[in-house]
Amino acid sequence: MDLTLNKKHLFQTHSDRFIELDVLRGFAIILMIFLHLLWDLDYFGVIPLNTTIYRMQVFVPTLFFVLLGICLVVSKNKKKVHSFYDETRYNKHLFVRGLKIFGFGMILTFLTLVFIPDRPIIFGVLHCIGLSIILSIPFLKLKYYNLIFASLIVLAGFLIGQYSFENPTVIHLAIGMHQSNVYQYTVDYFPILPWFGACLFGMVLGDFLYKDNKRRFSFPDISRYKPVTMFSWLGKHSLAIYLLHQPVIAGALSVLLFFSIF
Repeated sequence: MDLTLNKKHLFQTHSDRFIELDVLRGFAIILMIFLHLLWDLDYFGVIPLNTTIYRMQVFVPTLFFVLLGICLVVSKNKKKVHSFYDETRYNKHLFVRGLKIFGFGMILTFLTLVFIPDRPIIFGVLHCIGLSIILSIPFLKLKYYNLIFASLIVLAGFLIGQYSFENPTVIHLAIGMHQSNVYQYTVDYFPILPWFGACLFGMVLGDFLYKDNKRRFSFPDISRYKPVTMFSWLGKHSLAIYLLHQPVIAGALSVLLFFSIF
């Protein structure tokens, strides 16, 4: 195969996207913002939070991590990774992207150590997503075998979660070994076990539903509907929205409280 041709086209993608993936991600973003708004209202003492609302919280990150796995498979298919040379370059691309997202997580760690020192983010969702992207590299070629690994990782996470570990290190927290009530010590916690398992489940779904960069199911054209366009836009910009939404909400509430609006 002509390596020059591969180099030219490796990172070109089709202009069309699977809009349902963007819409689902946008829907998850809306739910996340809603839940975080409730948390902020409770944190600032505006409205006491009924914690039963957080029973639905597990749905949002589960959707994010499953979509992450699906999109990793779809992205690899769209990049037309065929040769060893292509795969090496694409793996480097994934490694850098994962490192970038992990870096954003470290920025949040620093900011929460400054502004919420009693409950800083040590290993939150961005840390886990970034590391999951890096860890996914050797699993991308395993296809449906990932179902086995996903099940084992989720099971391991469940079993580890039954035990408490006093004074865990960062590595312990990243794996899933934590204190009995970890959310007394951090506002955001997503360990590799079990959440990387959800990503692997998504990769299995991606291989099944979008084989050879084509839908294996019929789907109507919904792009002309305005609500769909809005959700799709949110899904395409999910990382930026995640990084910005909490400072915007917290900043707005701080200003309103300063002027005694509530």
